[in-house]
Amino acid sequence: MINSGGGRRGVAAPELETVVPSPFPHTTPVDPTTAGSGQLRAIYDQLADHFGASDIPAEFRLLYGAPELLCATWVAVRESLVVGAAPRRDKELVAAGVARARGCAPVLRTHVRALRTDGHPALARTVRDGGTPGDPGHARLLDWGAATAVPDGPPVGPPVPADHLPEFLGTALTTHFLTRLGSALLSARAGHDARDWPRRFLGGRAAARPEPTHAPRPGESLSLLVGAIGPEPSWAGGAPLGAGLAALRSAATDTDQALTETARERVRTIVAAHDGRPPELEMTDRHLVARGWLYAALTGLRGADRPAAAVALLTALTPSQLTAADVEFWRLTAPEGASDDAALLHLAAFGAYTAVACVERSLVATAPGSDTHPRS
Repeated sequence: MINSGGGRRGVAAPELETVVPSPFPHTTPVDPTTAGSGQLRAIYDQLADHFGASDIPAEFRLLYGAPELLCATWVAVRESLVVGAAPRRDKELVAAGVARARGCAPVLRTHVRALRTDGHPALARTVRDGGTPGDPGHARLLDWGAATAVPDGPPVGPPVPADHLPEFLGTALTTHFLTRLGSALLSARAGHDARDWPRRFLGGRAAARPEPTHAPRPGESLSLLVGAIGPEPSWAGGAPLGAGLAALRSAATDTDQALTETARERVRTIVAAHDGRPPELEMTDRHLVARGWLYAALTGLRGADRPAAAVALLTALTPSQLTAADVEFWRLTAPEGASDDAALLHLAAFGAYTAVACVERSLVATAPGSDTHPRS
């Protein structure tokens, strides 16, 4: 997913805008090179060093408006997926399995691209087109990633050596987080075009990747983290990815302005009741009711708690159902000073991570000798 180094080789990809488009109308684009936040610029510099400045994926650019959330997300992804002892290709397959099962085109495009630029074009095409890899080991990894996104989760842990297990768990969990944000705040805005992103990318010339200046090493992104990050998951075994996931948990659940405690508790309760997976659709008069579960989940909530909880719950369980109208209703009812883009990102992140915590408990239960965060 991420490339190391700052130089370029081959034919350069077309220059793209650094500024990330706003996910919904009436929001302000953020340019990390001029935004004035030292932390944001430091994160951007590391992202650009690994991806190339014109190739930073949309799911990361989306978070420019919340630097602390971007920081924790990047560190968690890098320390789980990019570095470590497990083969990068194998972890990309797990991530692609999650993204494909969750139907998140932007995140799937990122992992398909990584497979191709890392020298696996046939495998990338197979994953992109929804096929099954010919290599049984590759197929099992893709299937395991996909199984983490369905009710009851996978019956067993990933088919990998025990000492590689934390990297695969971390990869799956961070992908679950990003696919929820991507489906809610990117796919909803992109509409039908989102379905064509993977094909459009692979249909043209492969983008040039940065020339590595050195092999990426575990822990190199931890210097970006500031402040307390909370307890690390014991299953991480003290590896840097544990600090990244702990930071992500802290950043995503720190939503004092976006959600009252009443709304937070409702979101946790409903997401736990569905085990972090999409609710089953209800049938009424022979018609499917896509949001019946949501209306029931919001019963009893009053005032601004209802639209805020709705945004968080939709992001957690059915992110593709989040609409611009949901967001605008939340903005109109949110407390003064708590309805900007950063608040929206934190609100969506709270919902996404609440679901991820459920997925984590399910995955750890299938991995002997592992455990979740002490606070889980």
